[in-house]
Amino acid sequence: MFAFAVYKLETYMRKIVIFLFFLFCIYTTKAQNADSLFSYRSEGTFYTFCQVEAKCSNEIANEIVNDFIGQFRGDPELLFEWALKGIGKQNDEEHDEILLELKRTTFDPETQIGVIVADIKIPGLRTFKDIEIESRVTNSKLSDGSSEIIVDIFYSNILLKKAYGVYKIIPKDDETQLFNITISVKFSWFFDLFVTMKRYCSIFEWRAKGFMENMRKEAERRQSLFNN
Repeated sequence: MFAFAVYKLETYMRKIVIFLFFLFCIYTTKAQNADSLFSYRSEGTFYTFCQVEAKCSNEIANEIVNDFIGQFRGDPELLFEWALKGIGKQNDEEHDEILLELKRTTFDPETQIGVIVADIKIPGLRTFKDIEIESRVTNSKLSDGSSEIIVDIFYSNILLKKAYGVYKIIPKDDETQLFNITISVKFSWFFDLFVTMKRYCSIFEWRAKGFMENMRKEAERRQSLFNN
């Protein structure tokens, strides 16, 4: 009984340490305005935090987010031309262990629910056909001038049990914005056995970073066009 109590206490303290470390990293990256990327796993859920600094106005930052949401709901294939550019198939065995092939999308403006139908491929092993991924995307403007975009994937499928993402635009000044994203992913039982922490980083974490880099590049490109 004593050993069990010690184990529970150690588990509880480990969770507190991870949580405090997570908050500390968010605080320090905001304070130093430095790019940041880290991930960890707790109780079967993977967490990733990524932040970049963009030289653009708040208006342009929000403009590209609105474009992203519109294309995500209507025609996500367009996103591979900019927001998701370079983060699809890499012709690399490690990075391509799991692939998502988009097939079609629908969006219900009344419920604000979008459905993506895709094939999920594990090269050399199996392809899961016509997997439906249901999500709701909301965009809120906060009182401090920042924006918060939430992507909630709430319908379980063969790949995901639950996924949740929060993307924020935080004004530093009139010409500089901080973009940061926090992602939590819990895989279904099958993929939970397959996706280790190392695999998660090689398949998913670097794509989160690539997405953020693409958002920064697009924001700064549009700002340059506006300035000229």
